[in-house]
Amino acid sequence: MIENKKLFKALNQNSNDADIKDLIYKVNKNNIKEFGKTLLKEEYLCICSGGTTSSCAKDNHITVDLRKNYNQISFDEKTGFATISGGVLMGDLLNYLEKFKRMFPIGLSKLPGIGYILTGGISPLSKRYGLAIDNLIKAKGFFGNGDLFSLDINNLNNKEIPIWEGIKGGAPFFSIITELTIQTFENFPIQVFEGFIDVEELKELITISEELPKNFSFQFIFSDKIYAYIVGELRTEEKDLTQKYFSIFQNFPTLKNRIYKNLNQINFFPKELNIYELNVNFHSEVISLLGKSLIGYESEFVEELKEINSVRPNLGCYVAMQQLGDQSAFENKYSSYFIHRDACWKPWLYASWEKKNENDKKVAIQWMNESWNRLKRFFPHIHLAQLHNHLNSHQDELKLAYSNKLNNLKDLKSIYDPSNILPPL
Repeated sequence: MIENKKLFKALNQNSNDADIKDLIYKVNKNNIKEFGKTLLKEEYLCICSGGTTSSCAKDNHITVDLRKNYNQISFDEKTGFATISGGVLMGDLLNYLEKFKRMFPIGLSKLPGIGYILTGGISPLSKRYGLAIDNLIKAKGFFGNGDLFSLDINNLNNKEIPIWEGIKGGAPFFSIITELTIQTFENFPIQVFEGFIDVEELKELITISEELPKNFSFQFIFSDKIYAYIVGELRTEEKDLTQKYFSIFQNFPTLKNRIYKNLNQINFFPKELNIYELNVNFHSEVISLLGKSLIGYESEFVEELKEINSVRPNLGCYVAMQQLGDQSAFENKYSSYFIHRDACWKPWLYASWEKKNENDKKVAIQWMNESWNRLKRFFPHIHLAQLHNHLNSHQDELKLAYSNKLNNLKDLKSIYDPSNILPPL
């Protein structure tokens, strides 16, 4: 373990507890090329942008921590574009944009870095604004071979188009992104119905949500109890349609109704849920799935969730789900490596265990994998929001995330990361 490990603080406890080999704060062509010469066969660089995943630091691996030197944000009021460095947290981005009455569709948590964007980026507002990667304008960084690159969606040559498409969903395997330019959007008030519900209400809300207009989305977490969120963006021109659904949700007596000034004012998932993400005594893994409409399968799906919940090994294991669709079904000017554009739902399985307890870890991971198998008939695909090359499921996840584009991603890696200094495929 290196002496300056105490300077490294990851939000994911797995990474925070890692005995890292070295810590790098600045990326340049020379040190990347040096990594290619010195890394051992099974070694690769870990990249930390937000510090929320279990792979941003590992035992005996070098971590490139972007948060110290790559934390700049700027905004162009003429174009509505924001430029952010590779270590910017999504919460900091929203705080900055709020000064200009702008926002970016971040996820349920404000803690991730740009890894949220590069792996797809599913937001409660994705039905209106698309995935985060669909709002990329420019990208800068270094390939695994050390070469510097700078790409602009409006000025790509034929050689750069496959790279641009690969960055949108597959960037961590062949590049280190140090800067992004993104399209931002005007802030509107957000109305949220939230609260604890029972299983019958969950079935009913899933059915209702399948018909929601693009300014609404539904998400829930199934833990000790079920906590639900219906998020609606308020625009004057949609007042009549919005009021129609407000009337429906008001029929659920446990759902509290509150209007927020904007997306940045919302903090999802209350402490009463006993979620263990930031508990220093626990380690965790999470796997994200993708699937189509649940119309006709609502009851069957919720009953499956009840079974999964009944056998979870501890209170820190749970299932949660986000809704997507509408605008997220469409690519922008170029395609991406988020290929499952027909997905309407993203559930995720969170497995947690007491750290240093190998038996608890084995049981929790087994629960996660068995739960995944039970949900595959509803959600056959993967959203690779976290990299699991340290788990036995890695190859299956790659195939289910990228399908027929996996070979294209391998080609990009062979060209731009020939020494495999970045996470393996």
